[in-house]
Amino acid sequence: VVSVILPTPQEKAALGKPIRWTLETWAYPYGEYPTNSNDGVSREIPIVEEYKFRVETSRAPPVAEVNVGIYVEPGINAPTSLIVVAPLLFNFSTDCLVNGGGFVSSCSPNTPMPDGRKTALLKVLEPGLQRPTTGLIIKVQTPAKAPLNKAWFIEGRDAFTDAQYGWGEAEGVVIDQMAETAVTYPGVPGIEAKMVFRFKTQVLIESGGSLQVELPEGFGPKCSGVYFDSIALPTTGGCKILDPANLLIMLNSTMVPGEYAFAITVSPPTQQPIRNAITLILKDRLGNVRDAAVDIVGLDIQDKLKIQSTPLMWSQSKALRSSVITLGFEAVEPLPDLVVAANQQVSEILISLPVGFTHLVNEMNDFTVVNEDMPFQDPNWLDFLQKDRLRITLNLNRSSWTTLKPGRYQFRFPVLVPSPLPIFNVWYVSLCKPNYPEGCNRINDPGVLLTFPQPGFDIGEVYGGGKMGLTSAASGRRRPLTEVCALWSLATLMLASCLLGQGQW
Repeated sequence: VVSVILPTPQEKAALGKPIRWTLETWAYPYGEYPTNSNDGVSREIPIVEEYKFRVETSRAPPVAEVNVGIYVEPGINAPTSLIVVAPLLFNFSTDCLVNGGGFVSSCSPNTPMPDGRKTALLKVLEPGLQRPTTGLIIKVQTPAKAPLNKAWFIEGRDAFTDAQYGWGEAEGVVIDQMAETAVTYPGVPGIEAKMVFRFKTQVLIESGGSLQVELPEGFGPKCSGVYFDSIALPTTGGCKILDPANLLIMLNSTMVPGEYAFAITVSPPTQQPIRNAITLILKDRLGNVRDAAVDIVGLDIQDKLKIQSTPLMWSQSKALRSSVITLGFEAVEPLPDLVVAANQQVSEILISLPVGFTHLVNEMNDFTVVNEDMPFQDPNWLDFLQKDRLRITLNLNRSSWTTLKPGRYQFRFPVLVPSPLPIFNVWYVSLCKPNYPEGCNRINDPGVLLTFPQPGFDIGEVYGGGKMGLTSAASGRRRPLTEVCALWSLATLMLASCLLGQGQW
């Protein structure tokens, strides 16, 4: 093996003839003639140029068809065809030319590379490409996620002789997942619960667009009537189930760039799905993908827990006024003991308030536990120092069979209602695992076992439905029967407190 320095394309052009190699063998001592020779008749060694090449796009969401600008600067020889090689998982449309820029007449898929990378053939107008391209745009289909090797390549060739004139390499296109997308739901099998979506989009979607949700197998989604909550969405045309794993939300008004949220109802499966991933796709009125978050990792299924959330209740909803909040969870069955499920134990409860809300708990007496059967860790079982969250420490598993009994476990405490309300107006109740020194401070901490999200209330909204001063028949948010019963219980307690204070009970 030998290494050589090749001439430049300009030197090769100045030579005016093909570059060929002469191979000879000589006997020692050297004579007048070689013992063997190819007489300088070897295969021609082509000298190709390295093009200046780059690909450009304003934005490339996943699983979308995007316009990609192609800039290539040719050399001495003018190619009459260009072959674009995309990274793995990218693809080209049947007719992939958007704008030829006066240089290219057509774009079509070409023979893939041996490693599977897709290629496109761009036919150049006669007499070939003689200057850098401007305005050359092609259509490309993006993958769900960017491959590890993001490089693009281009070849310049003679369309008739297939001779290669030059090549270039460019940095890849960045796949932009929908910003700050998060999905929260409790992974309790067989029990209906809210699945809350939160996302930010950078694009404007005019009326007639849609949101498509793809769920793992077995979640049995519901999204009509009380099963759907448009927490922070433009006016919708409702939600419909396309199949057991896909649903569609129609947008009846314009969606501007910003933060949004909504909730549907699901019943998680009894076993962890093989493909435990969730996808959210935002489309315009023509069905084109404009933004997307693909393959969001789903939460673990807690197969030994039978727990469901209780309704979020509030005493009033006036801005910059205090309100008494009641929320919690219900243990449908006893929590598993250490023997049954050592990895599904609960040692702490975290209550997270929406941004802007602050709790008014300044001492233990400001916080009420409705169910007295809850075993607390004495003496400081309540952490109320941070005003946007409350932490309750339990003392379960004092023996291997000590668990939380079936029943409702609710917590009542005062808060200050902000003005304005946050866009992402969602309350969380999280159950946390033991053996984490710092405990749980946020819903995405590693110690969190499961989280129940609860969409919040609007200013002027009366618990049970309706606005202040309106009858419940005018309600913009319907409540299930269990919540109405809970409202009646709360009203009874408030009436009793009032009568006691007046000595009439």
